[in-house]
Amino acid sequence: MTAADRPPTPLQLVPSPDNTTSPPDGHHERRSQTVIDEYSPEHQFVGSLMWLTAEQARTWRDVVPDTAIWRPQTRWAYELIRRLIDTGTDPTPVSVLAAGRHQAARDAIDPDTAPSSHQHKQLTLYLFDAYAQAVAPAAAIHDYARQVLDDAYRRAFDAAGIRMQELAASGADPDRLHQQFTAIRDELADLWRRAHAATRPDQQR
Repeated sequence: MTAADRPPTPLQLVPSPDNTTSPPDGHHERRSQTVIDEYSPEHQFVGSLMWLTAEQARTWRDVVPDTAIWRPQTRWAYELIRRLIDTGTDPTPVSVLAAGRHQAARDAIDPDTAPSSHQHKQLTLYLFDAYAQAVAPAAAIHDYARQVLDDAYRRAFDAAGIRMQELAASGADPDRLHQQFTAIRDELADLWRRAHAATRPDQQR
């Protein structure tokens, strides 16, 4: 078999044989964090969506809101995916990247200004990783969605507790406290319902 006949193999970094130095400080920690990020529910969720058609992904667009995604880069990618699904466009990496050329993240400093070339390049790298690293996208996406919403519920619960403490300490009027409590209760109840809906996607169609 000649070299031309061999099947292609993934590119790999091969260390130099004379490189006997130890990894720089923090190398293992950064690698560990990279692995954690790679398998985080929201990263897997967004990556999985890009393997689906617009019709298949529409269920998850309706169940998981933008605000449930914590990491800014992942949230931006998800915002773009949701807009594509709204127009009936399959959220492939190519279509998401094309949309990101003109649409900034909602929480950008100036969301009405097109992303810079650097921001678009970072989006390119992120989408490539999310798409390539998606594990069992069609089979496990309901698990990823549920975990994303569970994490969002915990964060909202923590933030709500702090908010209520601050309001009470500030001497807010009881009526104002009641209004805030009602709003917090509704916000948490919505996330709770969404998390349970993620386990029954057939009922969302």
